[in-house]
Amino acid sequence: MDPHASASSREARAPSFALVIIGIATLIGLIWIANRSIGNPTETSVDALSTLLIVALLAVACWSLWTAREQHQRIEIIAGERDQIFALSLDLLCVLGMDGSVKRANPAFLNVLGQRPDHLPEKTITDLIHPDDTPIVLAALASLAEGKTSNFEVRCRCGDGSFKWLSWSANPVQDDRLVFAVAHDVSDRRATEDALRAETAFRKAMEESVSTGLRAIDLRGRTIYVNHAFCEITGRTPEELVGSEPPFSYWPENEHAANWHNLALCLSGKAPKEGFDVRIQRPDGSTLDVRLHESPLVDANGVQTGWMSALTDITESRRVRGDLEAAYERFTAVLDGLDAAVYVVDAADDEVLYANRAFLRRDGSSALVGHDGLAIPRPELGDYLVDPRNLDPAQLPRELFDGELQHPITGHWFHLRERATLWVDGRVVRLAVATDISELKHVEELNREQEARLARTSRLITMGEMASTLAHELNQPLSAIANYAKGCVNRLQSGSYKHEDILNAMEKANAQAARAGHIVRRVRDFVRKSEPKRNDVALTDIAEDALGIAEIEAQRLGVKIESHIAPGLPSVYADRIMIEQVLLNLVKNAAEAEIGQPPERRIVVVAARLLDDQIEVSVTDLGHGIGEADRERLFSAFFSTKAEGMGMGLNICRSIIEFHNGRLWVDPNPAGGSIFKFTLPLENSLEPQSVTVS
Repeated sequence: MDPHASASSREARAPSFALVIIGIATLIGLIWIANRSIGNPTETSVDALSTLLIVALLAVACWSLWTAREQHQRIEIIAGERDQIFALSLDLLCVLGMDGSVKRANPAFLNVLGQRPDHLPEKTITDLIHPDDTPIVLAALASLAEGKTSNFEVRCRCGDGSFKWLSWSANPVQDDRLVFAVAHDVSDRRATEDALRAETAFRKAMEESVSTGLRAIDLRGRTIYVNHAFCEITGRTPEELVGSEPPFSYWPENEHAANWHNLALCLSGKAPKEGFDVRIQRPDGSTLDVRLHESPLVDANGVQTGWMSALTDITESRRVRGDLEAAYERFTAVLDGLDAAVYVVDAADDEVLYANRAFLRRDGSSALVGHDGLAIPRPELGDYLVDPRNLDPAQLPRELFDGELQHPITGHWFHLRERATLWVDGRVVRLAVATDISELKHVEELNREQEARLARTSRLITMGEMASTLAHELNQPLSAIANYAKGCVNRLQSGSYKHEDILNAMEKANAQAARAGHIVRRVRDFVRKSEPKRNDVALTDIAEDALGIAEIEAQRLGVKIESHIAPGLPSVYADRIMIEQVLLNLVKNAAEAEIGQPPERRIVVVAARLLDDQIEVSVTDLGHGIGEADRERLFSAFFSTKAEGMGMGLNICRSIIEFHNGRLWVDPNPAGGSIFKFTLPLENSLEPQSVTVS
């Protein structure tokens, strides 16, 4: 629908009225002619009157047609001027339907939004609005439908998908169901406003987030602004502080005079640049040490309107400084309490910059600083790893010397260690620690003499080690032989036995006797430093023999042994008897650890798993566990947690496992008790070596 159609329809009423008059005149003329044909021809007066009426009507009709023609010409001129204004206006003009459909838009509207004219009739104003602004437009359309004007600002979509802020003024024409709207591009203004708001919010956030308290006072000293940090420091609210005048509530009662003096200096512009150190009293009576800096508060016109104060809490820094001073005193006391001489020497000219009391005492002079003392020997320049005189600060710190030197005059031996580092003033220095080891050297000499005397008794010590090892290693197989023999005797005495059972028991006893012989030979090999016989052996075979023997002792103690060793594990390269003895010892210890536990907790679990290139074996019990202190000494020689223990079993077990390039350790069991674990490599890459049993 053309927006000019409504105006044209109104302006066409004049010629329509003229046509009506002509029609009436024609109708009257026809009636007059008809009357004359049937009437009395002598009625001349009536004829004249009718003729006059018809002529008048025709005159009025002609005048109306002429007037309508003049008006139509003026309308065309006005419409042309209006279209020209509509097209040339820099404002964004458009005509909308009451439902928001776009009827017409001027070129400025199309250019600003980058829309195509042929696309506008297909759209409504809501299609051109940012989705978040749709409620604003819908509310405006509802107001326009009620005949009210509407002003609003929304984001309008451009042809490239971007948005621009437009300020709309819309007026409804209810008779024609049209809305005439004018819009202005306010994107730059909105961007400026957003930038100002962001900058204001940023500055406000800065003021509120800094830990420095900010306060503004006018030229009379009245507080006109405080930030959050100032309120936090003083313990007051902004309402309490803003508008307050001196004396301020946070001034301590006994320090008013000093604070009045500081305020007078500030108001007179004589406040020191380094600020004041003052005290703040909080409402709870506690005080804080703060530093107050004052600077002129100048407005945008360059006129000073007051003073800006920056308040920094220095309570903690003062405490830290005091702690540092105390720490320095303690550090100095520690260095002065050392027997070792500690000193710092300039790397360039050998000036002694610091020396502790031990150094001064050794030199016998309290005025040592300033020259290189002779009481401590120093290395030759060629003994240093690098010439300290040529070191750059970027190369520091670094080691210079670590060795033993003998004083050429006194004969004292010193262990001297020197490092190059930076001194407090940026100089490259040598930090040296010299320890008198003359007594230690004497002890080492005595030790060498003692070692020579002990060499004569080494054979007796070896014999003692063999005897204790035999007693421990033979205990298990001999106990097994005794158990098998006792079982056979009991069955023979009862008369209730089978030949196969007796034969089986005696075969096992025979195997244990053979095993005892193997153990004797292995122990003798240990003493003689002979090579153990290691071969590829399946861990399941070792476990079967070891657990078969351990089962006898476990049954006596009421302990159940569970084996979780998969048959498909790879073979290990080990001495079978040695590993079997380790497993026997661990299982026996686990069973004995469960004495006193309820029957349902007397379970020992033996498991094994493949872990990378080694097999990990674990023996888990639910016993009383091992304390942290005992765990650290558990594998030491002659230490035992059992009253009758010799303290050699676990020590020997660890030696055997380490000989096989494995590791033996113990972890606490989360369910209670302990988990002993050891590892065995799948392949031994080390050269054969003897086992040392300590």
